[in-house]
Amino acid sequence: MLSPKNIIAGVNSAGIKRSLILAGGGARLAYQAGVITALEEEGLSFSHFDGTSGGIFNTAMLSSGIVAKDMGRRWRKVNVMNFSSLLPFKSYFSKKTFAAFGDADGMINKVYPTLGIDVARMNSNTSIDATFNVCNFSKKTVEVFSNRNVTLQHLVAGMSLPIFMPAIKINGDWYTDAVWIKDANITEAIKRNVNEIWLVWAIGNSHEYLNGTFNQYVHMIEISANGGLLLEFEQLEKLNSEKTASEKIILHVIKPEFPLPLDPDLMFNKINADELINRGYADAKSYLQRKSEGGVAPDYRASQMNEPGAALIFRSLFSGKIKWKQQPAEFSLNINFNFRSVNNELVLRAFASVSIDNSEYRISTFDNKVTVNHAERTLTFECDFVFEDEIIHMQCQLSLISQYDLLLGMEFRKVDCTITSEKWPKPISFILKQKAWSRIKNVPFIHVSSSSGWFGKWKEKFRILEEVYGK
Repeated sequence: MLSPKNIIAGVNSAGIKRSLILAGGGARLAYQAGVITALEEEGLSFSHFDGTSGGIFNTAMLSSGIVAKDMGRRWRKVNVMNFSSLLPFKSYFSKKTFAAFGDADGMINKVYPTLGIDVARMNSNTSIDATFNVCNFSKKTVEVFSNRNVTLQHLVAGMSLPIFMPAIKINGDWYTDAVWIKDANITEAIKRNVNEIWLVWAIGNSHEYLNGTFNQYVHMIEISANGGLLLEFEQLEKLNSEKTASEKIILHVIKPEFPLPLDPDLMFNKINADELINRGYADAKSYLQRKSEGGVAPDYRASQMNEPGAALIFRSLFSGKIKWKQQPAEFSLNINFNFRSVNNELVLRAFASVSIDNSEYRISTFDNKVTVNHAERTLTFECDFVFEDEIIHMQCQLSLISQYDLLLGMEFRKVDCTITSEKWPKPISFILKQKAWSRIKNVPFIHVSSSSGWFGKWKEKFRILEEVYGK
């Protein structure tokens, strides 16, 4: 279904009640905006929304009346450095008064307005049933607030991860991020007698245990979040065991194929909001195409992701003029390449978005495919995107000249593109170019995501490039 309906609704025409559970994942959850866009495009609507930790951002946006299409536009405008602001300088040198690395001033004064989060609008919005989960540290419990009674302090506390953001005192009790107890409140959906639960899960869940202080802090979050999720699944499974086949609550889980990059990668521009949105959209479209009507089993496999291996990640930004519907138009293509070595096998992935006529509403692509022809020394990227209810297929061909050119910002100067549609009499072919400054500017962000040390990552980088370019 291409004509999007409002994702916020009660019981749909088929009598199905759905709950959308937006779990945490930090500032990277622009990812969820891509998922929500794909769900709405599919014609799915939900009678209940639930947000925990970073998932509070998108639940609050929906509660503030922000529509799916506008969510992506707003996320792309966010300055990620505003997610946390510095405390008074002297507080960092006192063991007794050190509360966290930063506070929420930037988030409240800059991020929330950019995302369109407005507590007054949330409280008065009767068209949505949304819940927010916050940890009452004083009582060691999770408290649930509806969009009708949630406060700004609750929203901030719900995203205040210890060490990074200070806890918030509300009515005598201390509140903080609920991720340590549960990161997805499936119980709230069950209380509403829904027929389907759709969980968007972005917390990492892979096999390997990594060294390093920050990695192990992240592992603690992963253990708590996934452990809490399994307890929620047990409740769902027990409830379903007492129901007939037609009464069982169906679980759907949308998640990344590989764990998402962490917040520091976002802060240092190794990944950006556009790329996260494009990933979320592509992952959701992939799940919707292959999903079983019976959903997934509520067990440990539901949140598992593939082992990430070592990934070479870089971006290319192309633009140019094309003839679009008999008129000249500006066309831009942003591609985020992910070349992985997993168990000594090369896995090629890419996520992209396009813009037509300089629209601030970028269009994410799906069914993305990357292939390499060593004989012809070409890399081909194929994808589909939806524009004005048309599915448009795009094929892009890039020349593979030298891996050293890539590392110096000299590779991928242009791309030969062809777009087709079943409604068009013939394909449209055109050339897009990547400006020299764009190529050079992105050189520092060509990086390897791996558990190896600095020298090991350099070796991985050249090993992956040798496989892509051919030895």
